[in-house]
Amino acid sequence: MANAVAKTRLYSPSAIGNILRIARERACQEERRTKRYMAEALGITVERLSRIEAGTAQVPFELAVEWCHIVEDYTALAKIKHIYGMELPPTDPRLLKSVSDQLVNFIRQASDAIEAAKKLLYISTQLRPGDQISETLEADVLNHAEEILDTKQAAECVLDSMQRNWRLCRDTLNRNWIQEAIADRVIISSVAQYENIRKEIFFEERSRKF
Repeated sequence: MANAVAKTRLYSPSAIGNILRIARERACQEERRTKRYMAEALGITVERLSRIEAGTAQVPFELAVEWCHIVEDYTALAKIKHIYGMELPPTDPRLLKSVSDQLVNFIRQASDAIEAAKKLLYISTQLRPGDQISETLEADVLNHAEEILDTKQAAECVLDSMQRNWRLCRDTLNRNWIQEAIADRVIISSVAQYENIRKEIFFEERSRKF
């Protein structure tokens, strides 16, 4: 267990085929459990699908995501994203049966995160440029940061539970969020904007060196 916890990622990329196989074989819709149905839905041959599940053929990320959406297995999707370093490990889906339980947990985690943020804010006022951070302070900062990270997992649990129980459409939710974020100018909305930002940062850093 100690070795598993020490790793950033819990699952190996070689497990992707097995994860997808389990997702197909345990699909809630009986017709989607067959290889033929999945192959047709994905636009690939049954032979290629079999090789993917056996781990002898590469599977593009986009195809793996589509696979999970077809069988509506969002735990498998979270596992795939974790393997690619995009998400934290998925929560046990048996814990997501109650939306109210997840909301209560999120409120508790958010309250803990607010207290952690207050402590980090105090620490930030005590530090001066060039100060060395002691091991004790570094450990405190890490603990407070973990409290904040807990809210990310708690938020995902709330949304996952709403998706499972209330048919929340995550695509619509994400699309609305992106539109609002673009309007508020808090995200990078284009490659051209990214290039301009990188230029600005580059020249700022270069000017500080001279």
